[in-house]
Amino acid sequence: MKFGIALPTVGPPGRRRYLLDVATAADRMGFDSVWVSSHVALPRTRQSTCLYPRAKTANAYNWGVAWLEPIAVMGVVAGVTERVRIGTHVMALPYRNPVILASELASLDQLSLGRTVLGAGIGWMDEEFKTVGVPRTQRGARTDEAIEVMRTLWASRHPTSFHGRFTDFEDMWLASRPHSRTGPPVYVGGNTDAALRRVARLGDGWLAHELYPDEITAARAKLDRLTTEAGRDPADVVTTVRRALVPPFEVMDFMSDRVSITGTADQVVEEIDAYRRAGVQLMVLDLSMRPAEIVETMEWLVKDVLVRL
Repeated sequence: MKFGIALPTVGPPGRRRYLLDVATAADRMGFDSVWVSSHVALPRTRQSTCLYPRAKTANAYNWGVAWLEPIAVMGVVAGVTERVRIGTHVMALPYRNPVILASELASLDQLSLGRTVLGAGIGWMDEEFKTVGVPRTQRGARTDEAIEVMRTLWASRHPTSFHGRFTDFEDMWLASRPHSRTGPPVYVGGNTDAALRRVARLGDGWLAHELYPDEITAARAKLDRLTTEAGRDPADVVTTVRRALVPPFEVMDFMSDRVSITGTADQVVEEIDAYRRAGVQLMVLDLSMRPAEIVETMEWLVKDVLVRL
């Protein structure tokens, strides 16, 4: 089982010094990956409901909260690290031109020597869709096509063509080339049945969010069936989950239920091991605390928790 860290890129912690501290610490301590969240515009008044109510992050979607842009973050992180993988968790693909995004990610993959991962989502905020000029009703179709467009451009060694509903080109070659032969792996985010069907058809991995071990087991069984029906080997799809974690020296009142993994080292080991038994291969840990305490928590995890897993 591998472990990733969500980078501090939202709100006051989203500053260069904090970002570099956490990214270089993750690289130094042997964590598998670091991950960047993404939003592009926030409304004065939001009517849309977040897809992940357990995450308790509703305040992060209020106007006035700053979000660092993921492509920029990934470039900075690639420049100061050597081995840790760098991914988005998640990027709403319908917001972006897939040809331009393919070029940006190919360059990141080249400069990071193959350490780039695209965590793909479909988006959820009505107000944000309106702002970027994309109908929310098209989000699923646009996401599917975007993945196909990017993979076509990344893998082609000669001018290639694509004729889709939203993207159409003839005999074009992507000028920016990825380090990996077929481009960055694409992990698909979401807990719904529609998301699982997308993972089964198109995903190199599944990014589950705030699901508990028993829910992972049930969803993974469904995903395996869907993947087989899609003509693919379920073993080729990596299972990941993102959970918030609070160490025993930073317990917060609102973390007293199952929303976050917390407790003594023994209790944290037990809960994480339940995910391992459920088939999770990568756990992305959200350490929503002051930046200095993120690094302290990572050190505690390595010393007291991960060595026992």
